[in-house]
Amino acid sequence: MGQNLILKQEHKQQPTISEILRAYGKKFTQVQDRYSNGQDGRCALGVVMSYFGWNGKDDSQAAGKLLAATKALREAGVSQCSIIELNDSGFTFDEIADYIDCL
Repeated sequence: MGQNLILKQEHKQQPTISEILRAYGKKFTQVQDRYSNGQDGRCALGVVMSYFGWNGKDDSQAAGKLLAATKALREAGVSQCSIIELNDSGFTFDEIADYIDCL
């Protein structure tokens, strides 16, 4: 039984970028023109960075979390620039997730 649980956990996949935006984005207020407002506000890319453990402040961890987010976007075939442009143009996290799902 224990081994079956371990095997199931190993095969559990990371959520997609659109799933992260839809679910994890609900924890934040959406902001534009920056990754974070230093509190509970995030842009779409900031939400993905926070999913990977960023606390929303400009600290020594921000670069590593941006790298993790960028890698996840690249693996999903999503342009970091397009996510930033959509966010800063006023698209909601759900609308950006819908866009990603159509790629």
